[in-house]
Amino acid sequence: MSIQGMGERLAAVRNMSKLSQEDMCRRLGISRSAFQNYERGQRVLPAELLLKVYEEFDVDPLWMLEGDTETGKSRRHDEVTQAYRKIGLAVENRINERRLKVTPEKKWDAIDFLFAEFLNTDALGGEDHEPDTKRIDSILGLVA
Repeated sequence: MSIQGMGERLAAVRNMSKLSQEDMCRRLGISRSAFQNYERGQRVLPAELLLKVYEEFDVDPLWMLEGDTETGKSRRHDEVTQAYRKIGLAVENRINERRLKVTPEKKWDAIDFLFAEFLNTDALGGEDHEPDTKRIDSILGLVA
C-alpha cells in the first residue's frame, strides 16, 4: 500500500469536491497541518479518518486504499453494480418471456433475493457469469 498514493487520492477527493484545504479540514475535523501531511503522503491516513472521508464524500474506502479506478469506486463496486443490473434484466426478461403477472414490488423482491444470493455465493453461475434462468424461474414461481 502506497502512502503517497492515498495522499494523491485524498487530494483528488478534495479537488472533485471543489474544496480548499481549509474547507476540507473543517469537514474532516482535523488541523490543516495534519491534512497537508496526509495529502503529501508524509503520514498514514488513520482508519477513523478514512471512515470520515467515506461518510462525508461517499468515497469507497477500498478505492482510497487500492486506488484501482478513477471514479472513486473500487473494482468490487463495479462488479457488484454490473451483477445487480444483469440480475434485474434477467428477471425482467423471464417475466416477459413467460408472460407472468408480477407486481413491481414482487419483481423487486425477486431481484433483491437473487442479488442477496449473489453476494453470498457466485449466484451468477455459469462460465459467462449470466444469471441462472432455472433459479430465476424458481424464485418467480414463488412471487407470481
